[in-house]
Amino acid sequence: MTKDDTHAVASDQSWVLQSLEHDQLARAKKHFIPRRRLKGPELLILWALRLYLLFMMVVVAYQVWIARAYR
Repeated sequence: MTKDDTHAVASDQSWVLQSLEHDQLARAKKHFIPRRRLKGPELLILWALRLYLLFMMVVVAYQVWIARAYR
């Protein structure tokens, strides 16, 4: 599938979704999408982001604590 084909499919889907009535559109949006199974690198990145977030929360809490202590 080329880039032009992908664009044509996306515009066709957009046109179809715009032409649906409200209840048809709601039903079309409710189809089940299964959870994706993540592999090694993806899991590693997500866990790194989680750890970074926890670290930054501790840094911010420390900065707030220090700022209040030296007021």
